[in-house]
Amino acid sequence: MPRLRLTCLCFLLLLRVAAGQPKLSATTVMNAADLSGGRVAPGEIVVLHPSNAGPAVLVGTLLDGDGRLTTLLAETRVWFDEIAAPMVYTVSGAVMAVVPYEISGRKTTEVIVEYQGNRSPPARLEVVDAAPALFTLDFSGKGQAAMLNETGCCNSNRNPALRGGVAVLYATGEGQTTPPGVTGSISAHAHVADYPVPRLPVQVTVGGVPAEIIYAGEAPDSVAGVLQVNFRVPARAPIGDAVPIALAIGGFRSTEGVTMAIRSPVKRILIADPDVATRDWLRRLLAGASYDVSTARNAQDALLQASLHPIDLAIVSLAIPERERLDAIRALRAARPQLAIIAAATVAVPGPATLRAADLLGAQAVFTNPMAAQAVLRRVREILKPHPMPYVADEERPLLPLAGPIPH
Repeated sequence: MPRLRLTCLCFLLLLRVAAGQPKLSATTVMNAADLSGGRVAPGEIVVLHPSNAGPAVLVGTLLDGDGRLTTLLAETRVWFDEIAAPMVYTVSGAVMAVVPYEISGRKTTEVIVEYQGNRSPPARLEVVDAAPALFTLDFSGKGQAAMLNETGCCNSNRNPALRGGVAVLYATGEGQTTPPGVTGSISAHAHVADYPVPRLPVQVTVGGVPAEIIYAGEAPDSVAGVLQVNFRVPARAPIGDAVPIALAIGGFRSTEGVTMAIRSPVKRILIADPDVATRDWLRRLLAGASYDVSTARNAQDALLQASLHPIDLAIVSLAIPERERLDAIRALRAARPQLAIIAAATVAVPGPATLRAADLLGAQAVFTNPMAAQAVLRRVREILKPHPMPYVADEERPLLPLAGPIPH
């Protein structure tokens, strides 16, 4: 009987250990950008979904004494062929890590999750030269890409990129780089030429049209493995709120379903003025200067026109009741923060009341009545002239995802 009790006790202990052992399968190791699985590339950021692993509360990125991501986070580790992976975060059931560059050239790799000293059985995955995937706003790998226009503002249907303008996308899975990627390092170099670049050729297509690549390399101020690509939106690219965009690295291509918003480079001007003569005069003048012009007789009409397509400049008459015009401008700027505004006064010489009203609108200029055609065109051109956003270093920038300036 004592021997039987000892055997049962040992069996129960084995069951308890097995129940607490992390478990992982090849299908639960996914690209962090598009959630594809079954393979990994050197430097790829991946999300693993093990059972019995990870703390109850999410623990995020920490740096070691060398300024690299730690490989141990809240008693959690990820191993690729016994090479510890840099850890981005860990929480019960979800771990984000960076595939070590050291597996470059191998055919397969065995992935193990360790938690509180217990290791999962290995999951075998194919190693490929590249597994490009674009980050999207909802991290699903589908829909609107997480990307910037050249003004430094996020691309969206409210803020489309211009044909011929520069846009910036972010991805992972580019594979080994030149010079070789340093596992867990944070990309920070004094010169653009010093940033590691993918060994394989990079191509971006927008609506099926190849784009000019301006920069393709590690994203500044991010962990090695985040790829930044600056490209020029093709002049022949389709216009719309959901134009397909794809990234190819070597013979590997990102998954379909990622989109960006694109518009014509022609600037759009909205004229809101209850006076039909003034409205029509401005429309003819500005349309004759190759602007896309729409008109509205009141604040309600202005909001309707702005809902149809993005507006770059609103010329708003101060003859519209103050509360109506302020509410309209507030709504317009909520949808398009970069909206430029010109106040149209009903007087020849603006006094304090006129200037106060223009200031409340956030106007960049005031047109007086009557208006001189050449003065109007000159001021409109000045206001609508592109002003790309400069990069300013910020020590508090996040490491992931998608941090960094726009190299030129």
